[in-house]
Parts: sequence; C-alpha cells; structure tokens
Amino acid sequence: MSELKKLRESLEISIEQAGKELGIPAGYLSQIENGKRQISVERANQIAHLYGKQIEEFFLPTRYAVRKV
Repeated sequence: MSELKKLRESLEISIEQAGKELGIPAGYLSQIENGKRQISVERANQIAHLYGKQIEEFFLPTRYAVRKV
C-alpha cells in the first residue's frame, strides 16, 4: 500500500471525499497514490495541504513523478 493511501486512510478520508476536496476524480487520485500519474507541484501541494503534511514528507522524486507546469 502506498504511503499516500496509508496516510489518507489513517485520516479516515475516503478516496471519494479526497477527490471531491481536490476537484479530481477518485480514479485519478488512485493513480496518483499508486505512482501511475505525473502531477504538478501545485497539485502535490494541494494534496499535502489536504492531508496536513508538507510536500517533502511523501512526494519524493524516487517515488512520485512531480513536474512543474
């Protein structure tokens, strides 16, 4: 299980709730959690903020693809 998914579940936030808060489909968030989607720095910051974390805590270059748009 990915660190993002573990964190989200530990906060008792469903993937549907998180997707709604982030303005993205739950399936897209699932792909992000599994490292199958590249995301912008802005989106990574948005996810980090929703989960109450700093971006560096879980978006490491070796684990997730974060790109500048």
